[in-house]
Amino acid sequence: MKYIPFAALSPNTVERIKYLILASLTIIFIAIFSVSLSWRVRGDAVFLHYLAYLINEHGFVPYRDLFELNMPGTYLFHIMIGKLFGYSTYVLRAVNIAWLAATLVITWFIMQPFGKKTAVAGCLLFSIIYLGHGTEMSLQRDFIVILPIAIALLITVQRQPHHAANLTHFLLGILFAFVALVKPYHAIGLPVLIVYNCMQDGDKSVSALFKPCLVGGILALLGFLLIVIIPLIWLWHIGALAVFGDIFASYTPLYAQISGDLTIRSTFSHIIYILYSYTHFINIGMLLLASGLGAYIFVTRPTSIITKQLAVLLFLFSVLYALSAGIGGKLWNYHLIPYMYFVSLSAAITLYSPPLFANVYRSNIIPILVFIMAITPIVLKSTVKHVILRSKSAYELSIEMRMDEISTYLQTHLATGDKVQLLHWAGGVMEPMLAAKAITATRYITDFQFYHHVSTPYIQSLRKDFMIRLNKAMPKFIIDVYALHKLSGADTSYEFPELKAFIKQHYKKDYIGNNEFNIFRRNDG
Repeated sequence: MKYIPFAALSPNTVERIKYLILASLTIIFIAIFSVSLSWRVRGDAVFLHYLAYLINEHGFVPYRDLFELNMPGTYLFHIMIGKLFGYSTYVLRAVNIAWLAATLVITWFIMQPFGKKTAVAGCLLFSIIYLGHGTEMSLQRDFIVILPIAIALLITVQRQPHHAANLTHFLLGILFAFVALVKPYHAIGLPVLIVYNCMQDGDKSVSALFKPCLVGGILALLGFLLIVIIPLIWLWHIGALAVFGDIFASYTPLYAQISGDLTIRSTFSHIIYILYSYTHFINIGMLLLASGLGAYIFVTRPTSIITKQLAVLLFLFSVLYALSAGIGGKLWNYHLIPYMYFVSLSAAITLYSPPLFANVYRSNIIPILVFIMAITPIVLKSTVKHVILRSKSAYELSIEMRMDEISTYLQTHLATGDKVQLLHWAGGVMEPMLAAKAITATRYITDFQFYHHVSTPYIQSLRKDFMIRLNKAMPKFIIDVYALHKLSGADTSYEFPELKAFIKQHYKKDYIGNNEFNIFRRNDG
């Protein structure tokens, strides 16, 4: 049989290959999505929703009554969900699906210049990556901010030259304010879109861009401040603004020194650690190759100005949000969700089919092969783990068993008015608290902050405040999970003699969990 080089494949054959890829992605997405409907929601989304329950139903004031680092927008998001739909993991699952659907609708319109096949591929690929990373990705703050960023991108790329530029900049400021109120460093895309807008309206030289970019930046800042000031007024109104400022000025710098492996590091070693952490994400990093190739194709080939600019913009956002993921000082899966989104769209443009087949496109089997090479390890990992094997790791099974044990205990023993003090919030503790509608005894949902930088006056003051509140509240139950990762490094210590003496004096061990936790019950005589 005569060998036919890739470059000689007919355009129709290339199109059939693209449809085969889309069909495969569709089947995989349906399979993963179907399995995901049976997942038990846990992680940060449950924790934040529990805080919203305390705020809405029991009058807790953020920051003042809840020692927490999350931005006000995160609270407002979950407060709104709780007010509208209630407090359960089923609600979180439904909102997660709805938010993903809304994001994909906006994505469809963003990708329209590249045609339907490319738009579908981008939507499917991101959905597979997002769902394929498991239930703990659900409604993460880094996922929530994608929708306003995508809307901002859509407004930017659909604006006609010289049409409502000032209004566009103002709207961009508003949209990125919503982003900053959830994850501040993800607003990094705002300056890029301002410059992009200004470049559409005239001379692209640096001197000519200065004035319109300055005006656009001022208008964007006005829109940004208009939204940001609303939660600050809310915090001032409920008496939480001063505490909010104190937590972020005093505790955030200490927390920022803790690495993703829960080790305290110096500034230099911390930076090296974050850079090294990127090597843990080689699979999704491979997509950047397809993304770069797609951008290169559109820049170097005779395509429309719209597709050229959008291809470059998507690639730029992929790089930008890969870098922004490490700004927070920790690099976990969910920190890369915005990168996963933009690199999925950018990689998908390698499947673009021009309206008319020209000879220059006869060799576009090469970009397709790069696309397949980039997505294969990601898709295989998601499919094998969540669809074919349908298995859970020993760690995940341990968490779910712990959730069931604690939930059964609380539902059996918790009476009206009883309060519970958690000594950890992760590892399957918060889900039973939300299900049982239990009330925390103090403002400290976890004891994490008591064990790092222990010699600093601020942490010492937190310890004293905790013991004062604990003695005053005298909770009926104290739940201590000791199976979690521990902090390590300089100035860390799990010695807390005052807490140990308090528990010994007033409590008895009422339940010893098979999955490394204890429940203490107040000794009422």
